[in-house]
Amino acid sequence: MRGDLREVLRRRLGADAGLLDSLSERDLTELHDALRAARRRQSRALATATDEAMRQMPALVRASVARFVGR
Repeated sequence: MRGDLREVLRRRLGADAGLLDSLSERDLTELHDALRAARRRQSRALATATDEAMRQMPALVRASVARFVGR
């Protein structure tokens, strides 16, 4: 598990991955969980902003724009 989690974090962090070597398994788990939670919050915020932007558009163009942005 530890190696897998470390590899997942290495791919996600890119150039900063060298910092992972000094972290314990518990620290790695906390970092992974924090990054996942942040990604979920970011995704929800983006969806909310997209929905609000769609509501601001005229109804005639809303469907076309929704298809274009994948909504």
